[in-house]
Amino acid sequence: MKRTDCIILLLITALSFLVGCEDFMDVHEEYIEGGEIIYAPKADSVAFIAGKERILFRFWLYNSPNVKSVRLHWNDEQDSLVVPVTPGTGLDSTDVILPGMAEKSYTFRVHTVDQYAHTSLSTTGIGTAYGAIFQSSLLHRRIKAVSISDAGGEISWYSAAENLVGNEIRYETNEGEQAVVWMPAGEHAVLCPGAKTGSRFEYRSLFIPEEVSIDTFAVDWTEYETPFPAIYQYNKSDWSVADYSDQEAGDGGGATALLDGDLNTWWHSQYSDGGSSLPHWVIIDLTSAKKICRIDTWRRPGSTDAKTIQYFVGDDPDPEASSWAKLAEGVFGPGDQLTIDIPEPDATTQGRYLKLLLPDSNRSYHTSIAEITLYGN
Repeated sequence: MKRTDCIILLLITALSFLVGCEDFMDVHEEYIEGGEIIYAPKADSVAFIAGKERILFRFWLYNSPNVKSVRLHWNDEQDSLVVPVTPGTGLDSTDVILPGMAEKSYTFRVHTVDQYAHTSLSTTGIGTAYGAIFQSSLLHRRIKAVSISDAGGEISWYSAAENLVGNEIRYETNEGEQAVVWMPAGEHAVLCPGAKTGSRFEYRSLFIPEEVSIDTFAVDWTEYETPFPAIYQYNKSDWSVADYSDQEAGDGGGATALLDGDLNTWWHSQYSDGGSSLPHWVIIDLTSAKKICRIDTWRRPGSTDAKTIQYFVGDDPDPEASSWAKLAEGVFGPGDQLTIDIPEPDATTQGRYLKLLLPDSNRSYHTSIAEITLYGN
């Protein structure tokens, strides 16, 4: 190609480039007229937390000292809110309650405005308000069983429903006062300290609509149909065996088995090395005097060796002490359990120690007892 032709070709290419650039500037000229667009810094993050006919709007600004307000729009721009702010140079957060929100989900649009009236690009978020519809769907957590001991009333529950926070229980104490206890949803039993025997209690279940919520919804207080039992079972976890006449420790576990709460362990009289003669006895340290209105005794499951059982109370653990006072006596029938009710005039608080005495047997000198339980009122 001749040199002249090359020069002409280069000139044509340059002219085409200039014309193209001019056309490009024509297209964008309307967007940059008046100078470059400047945006205020966006919110670092936003959150919309559910509530009862309201929503908590929480936002964070980072290194935005020039931002003077945050603007929020929802309901297709029909509703809006301007929040004045004075953020610093670090990370700042602000909480704003949006009241009077109908029960539904909302899409929000957020942008900031700085001191020069520059507006940021939008940030969007979703939040939900809850109300009567959600409230009407709530049901109490179901109660499984009610019992009472000297420590107080105990209520056990079935599994918790979704979104349950916990239960409140309102009850009467032995002193005639009203008390309230709280049981978290993750637990399945609650103790009502000092609950009055035979009294009724009220309860209510509390829920949140989402994993994080600013409000709790409660089912109305409801009186439970079954009161606490009229008598209570003493807690024997701190009781101990003070003495015993004899035992076959390798058969059933020994005298301490009377207090372990397990009917499959038992105290058996000695039968090795020729055995031991009647009567057989065990002395139990109750740690303090107890007013006893009922005694339940279980003999070894499937064994009818045990026949008569007598109970004594006293302040001296010596088995031969003259101060032992007879409290109750009973004879086993065909079953394994013997219940002895002690009338009020005979109920006693005298004596820290309880002596079980087995004076006879249905099979020579052998006898065995699995468990004892004491009740008060």
